[in-house]
Amino acid sequence: MGWLLKEFRLAVYFLQWVLLLAFCFFYMDAPDSSYHSFAVFLVIAVAYVIILCYALPRKRWFLLGLVDMGMALFFIMETGKWSSPFMLYAYTTLLWLLMVLRLEQVLLIVILFLLSASLLQEWLPLTMVPTDMDFTTLRLILDIMMWAIMALCMFALLRSMKRAYAKSYHLFLFLQKVVSSPAMNLCAATEQMVRRVFHSEQAYLCLYQDREGEGDWKREYFLNTLLEMGADEWSHLTIQLLDDYSGRKDTYVCMPLSLEGEAWGCLIFSIPAKRSIHRGERLLLRFISLIVCQQGRQHRIKYELAKSLHEEMRRNLAQDMHDGLAQQLFFLSAQMYQLKRSLPDEVKVSVAERLEQIEERIKWCHGEVRHTITHLREFRESEQLHEAIEQLLKRMTNGTDLQVRFTSKGRMLEEELHVLNAIYRMIEEATANAVKHARAHVLSVSVEASTVQVKVRVRDDGIGFVSEEKGREENRYGVVGMRERIAQVGGTFHIRSKPNEGTEILAIIPRKGVEMYG
Repeated sequence: MGWLLKEFRLAVYFLQWVLLLAFCFFYMDAPDSSYHSFAVFLVIAVAYVIILCYALPRKRWFLLGLVDMGMALFFIMETGKWSSPFMLYAYTTLLWLLMVLRLEQVLLIVILFLLSASLLQEWLPLTMVPTDMDFTTLRLILDIMMWAIMALCMFALLRSMKRAYAKSYHLFLFLQKVVSSPAMNLCAATEQMVRRVFHSEQAYLCLYQDREGEGDWKREYFLNTLLEMGADEWSHLTIQLLDDYSGRKDTYVCMPLSLEGEAWGCLIFSIPAKRSIHRGERLLLRFISLIVCQQGRQHRIKYELAKSLHEEMRRNLAQDMHDGLAQQLFFLSAQMYQLKRSLPDEVKVSVAERLEQIEERIKWCHGEVRHTITHLREFRESEQLHEAIEQLLKRMTNGTDLQVRFTSKGRMLEEELHVLNAIYRMIEEATANAVKHARAHVLSVSVEASTVQVKVRVRDDGIGFVSEEKGREENRYGVVGMRERIAQVGGTFHIRSKPNEGTEILAIIPRKGVEMYG
């Protein structure tokens, strides 16, 4: 709409200049014409039109309108009063005033114009009247110009309709993609649509909670910048001057995303420094924000449903293992005890070693089953990974002299469950090795989550092992299983150990949307 009004204003300015030149040409030859008055009027009009080329506050537009109508009124009184062709000049002035001023301001100017005209028509004599031939020629020129201006306005209207159609088409494609592809990347699709609709070089959808766009470091940079500025408390569209990731300042439109009082994020896109956002674009941005929030809510509902189903599966699996496999192992252990007691003494001596091995293996299986059941239940009840790890470390080191130091940095919201499970199981295996074999005094566990990766480090100050025994020790301590588990989630696994210098295990796992190299 702003582009259309600008085109109309330019057309009206052009029409005013044609009217001015035509009037000057014909009235210069009229009897008793005032060359001095027309010269002064021409100088004022030139300066006036130059001023119109610049963006002005609304108060100054009001003053310019008064000046323009005052000049028109003077020449109307001099050239035929209400039948003067200069009335057309006054009409064009009112037309562009309607485009830049409020209705009550335009009405005030009209009232002042009518009051002044009713007073001046008795005082100012009619001095400049052209011949009938000049009037006929002037009307012909004015008719031609009016048709030309109407054609120009129609052309501007068609251009505006074309822009509106292009924006509507891109918005339709976005809606179609949202409906047909529920699993799409909402951030990327929204940013692409905004860049096309608003002809912007940069656009970012920064979500506060449902971080499905994590992995794009540019988006994360602007998200952190907005949070530092308190954007989660904004309620209206604002235009901000922001530093981008290269340190360059640029002008951004910031549209807060909220639904039912809950802040979801902020949609930002770059614009030229002097450009403003008109009412139609604000309405369009509000519509886009509602679509994004509704789609985000659908994503959250689906995630919560999947999470609930996953937790239900873990709970059922733990219960089935407790009621089935664990009970059977307990039954086998009891049967083994009865078998040992029922054997004759001469037979016990020959099979004692074999029975001990079987009994130890049953106990080991029973312990593994109980441990797995505990893991399933703990992980289900803990909402955050660091809470589950803290419970794990506390349980595994309880009753030992091992000093545990656990640190967690960064956020891991909405991370996929199999990634969280791989991290948890790796720390569990590494801690078990430190407790059973390392003879360590201090165990350090850290989980650092950045925008591109998760770094998990487990270090002890135990006895370590030599490099020649590395392959055998890794098989013994379950390192192969840890390495395979980390590889399944796209990560890399490293282990370093020296005699009497402890062991360090490091796993680096890429975040969603980031590919690991190296």
